[in-house]
Amino acid sequence: MEITAYVVEEGQIVPLAVSAPREIPERAIWVDVVEPTKEETISLAEQLGLHLEIDTVELGFDVYGHVEVEGDQLTVLLHAERADVGDGVTTAKGVVLMNTHRLVTVRSGSVPAIEAATRSVTDMEAGPHPRMQLVIQILAGAMEITSRALDAAEAEVHRSAHILFRTAETSRAEVDLENVLSGLGRLQARMVVLRYRHRLVSRTVEILRKDPQFALTADLEEDLELAESDVVSLRDFAASIDEQLSRLMDSTIGFIGLRQNASARWFSIVATVFMPPTLLGAVWGMNFKYMPELDDRYAYGLALLLMLLSATIPLWIARRMGWLSR
Repeated sequence: MEITAYVVEEGQIVPLAVSAPREIPERAIWVDVVEPTKEETISLAEQLGLHLEIDTVELGFDVYGHVEVEGDQLTVLLHAERADVGDGVTTAKGVVLMNTHRLVTVRSGSVPAIEAATRSVTDMEAGPHPRMQLVIQILAGAMEITSRALDAAEAEVHRSAHILFRTAETSRAEVDLENVLSGLGRLQARMVVLRYRHRLVSRTVEILRKDPQFALTADLEEDLELAESDVVSLRDFAASIDEQLSRLMDSTIGFIGLRQNASARWFSIVATVFMPPTLLGAVWGMNFKYMPELDDRYAYGLALLLMLLSATIPLWIARRMGWLSR
């Protein structure tokens, strides 16, 4: 377990390395805990006078995020997933706790919003409510990460649209549409996660603005107003991507249906071409006693010619109808 306590010294927020929970100074405004065990988390929470449910202490909750206020304590549960690290998807979980005395973050794995706050805090001047400053900083980091993820999702939608709509028809025939559809499905699942994260940030901002126990200065109120406007912008952006993604999936399914129809059409044309010759062969293959054309000297050649003509006429009709060129 790694513990970093942040204190205010001469108007600046300064980090202090702490080797054990008992060494956390009373004046610490933020305590950041990385990779604690269940027992260590319980001990730390009791020492700092914080309330943490037993099932969440293990950081094993299976939700994308949750926020609640109980008494004077704000609790935010974070669940981060990253698909850009190595193979597969890596997950990280964290808890943000804030009461009237201090802010505590407990994390297991890489939680980018908290990590960004730890990097930027040394350049931050402490105001009258440094705990609120830090929480807003974490929220700003979460929104920035969500914004970048939405940008990446939009770029992926545009790439898929380019593959489907801006390629020649002959090139589109070589596109693996099932693979495209599978990629869009994964992107849609990612958008669900981003939606949950967005609701988490939105709910937290709403609580901080409306709950009277979280005192705000004019500057912090302005920061929260900007955060709220960013939340609205991200919501509209996510809705736009969802709409584009839904239409693109419908289009991909439509192209798959057209490709299947084309295959079925060719089978139909082949069956139609061979149907008349098959009918003629079946007629002349009957074992009737009196079939005068069988005694004709040129009957065999005429039969072959008639079969060829009967097969050519359906092909000519199909070409006139444009079926062969589709």
